[in-house]
Amino acid sequence: MELPDSVRYVKLGARGRWWPTARANGEIHAGWSQVPTDLLARYDYEGIRKYIVEEATKEKKLRHANRDYEELRILLDKPSQHVWVTFEKGFLWWCTVHDGIVVNQNGESQEKGRFWLRVDRQWSNKSLNGILLASSDLPGYVTKTAAYRATVCGDKNEKWQKAILRIIRDEKDTDVVKASRARAVYSRRILKLIKKMQPEDFEELIEQILDRTGWLRLARTGGTRADVDIEAYNAAAGEILFAQVKSEAAQDVLDKCISDFNQQRERYARMIFAVHTPIGSLRVESASPIQIWTGEKIADLVVRLGLGERVEKKVA
Repeated sequence: MELPDSVRYVKLGARGRWWPTARANGEIHAGWSQVPTDLLARYDYEGIRKYIVEEATKEKKLRHANRDYEELRILLDKPSQHVWVTFEKGFLWWCTVHDGIVVNQNGESQEKGRFWLRVDRQWSNKSLNGILLASSDLPGYVTKTAAYRATVCGDKNEKWQKAILRIIRDEKDTDVVKASRARAVYSRRILKLIKKMQPEDFEELIEQILDRTGWLRLARTGGTRADVDIEAYNAAAGEILFAQVKSEAAQDVLDKCISDFNQQRERYARMIFAVHTPIGSLRVESASPIQIWTGEKIADLVVRLGLGERVEKKVA
């Protein structure tokens, strides 16, 4: 299904009070309880505008009258031409709607608005390819709309609309694509350098990766214990892990390490088996507290954690 090329943000009641009903029923709820029902039902735009201006004049709030009318008109006048978005529970949600409103004959309530639109494409917090749209993963100029205090944001900012549609459609900014490709090329080059490292330098690299991800080395054990190269402690998790570091290794070596780990579970919560050049395919049971770091994984961590220059200097 093709999506509209226009995007509008909607706030579903104060503090999202209509969101549970809107999501459950496939609707967009709105207020404007002061506007007479007959004007809404007839889509009498001129009558609605005059009423809003007159009421605003009485209350000496004329400054917001035109904006209030424009927001209401966006909901009434062919809302199917827009993709509608809102931010709830830490996610960006989006939908498309049918034209035409349903007036709440019982009046606005805590659960329902004065009227609502029926959803055509259901509310979703995932992209078209199923990627969760967590607010924390989105650009700041996209999520800033969540702070908008009025009901509808008719933001005509082309950058904002294109970004929303690109995110929903799983499209990437061209510069982001280029940067990602460049990082992938660099990661492959780093892997070649990692494979040239001396064993002691490679072990030090694994230690640095652990350190930058919150694991502080407790002791250097490689020289005194054949079954453990690195012991590390994570204060936040309150856990100790051990890492076995190998330049090359096959499944039989991994199996021996797993056996050693299982015999020491009172001390160790997890194990990392780091090998930049595995011999054959390495396997562990699913849901196991054992991670296998092969060359590609290690190179990716090096690049993402800013350790590339250290690797370069060790091989230069």
